[in-house]
Amino acid sequence: MSIKQRIFDYLLKKQPAREPRFPHMDKPLKMLIIYESDVLERNDAIKSIRQDLLRRNMDVTMWGYVAKKEILTLILPQSRILGLNDYNWFGKPTESVLNDLKAEHYDVMVDLTTKPNLPLRYLAMYAEADFKVGLNLGEGIHDMLLSLPDIPAEQEEAVAVEATWLYNQIMQYLTSIKSND
Repeated sequence: MSIKQRIFDYLLKKQPAREPRFPHMDKPLKMLIIYESDVLERNDAIKSIRQDLLRRNMDVTMWGYVAKKEILTLILPQSRILGLNDYNWFGKPTESVLNDLKAEHYDVMVDLTTKPNLPLRYLAMYAEADFKVGLNLGEGIHDMLLSLPDIPAEQEEAVAVEATWLYNQIMQYLTSIKSND
């Protein structure tokens, strides 16, 4: 285990306990989407997910990450892509990034991360959201986890989970479960 991962694990354990509140998906919600950006920063699948959420009358903010120094996409209030320069040597977001992230409170955070990615794990951990949902990557950040079926080791690399598939699964569960709140 790397020192960066150990620091993350330590900081995760120090996070205050949260009281998750399951969202009522039949009314407009403020949502944060966290995703892995493609290198060209096009993110066509993410744009279609945003359009779907806007059709559902959701207030959507999207934060992505790509492992490169120079980000070409503009920082907008509803969309932002972070790069290597937005994180310190330990992999933790800079104070300005954390301040921007914590400045907003969300009803739901949907984490479309499909593999362990430390910069996105930090975003998921520090996001202020009543309910956090994502793929089970073993960290304990999310309130609702989705798991993939077991894949034989020799086929693991051939099977890639796509953000659109994960988003559809998450929305299916969120809309079918009714909250008692």
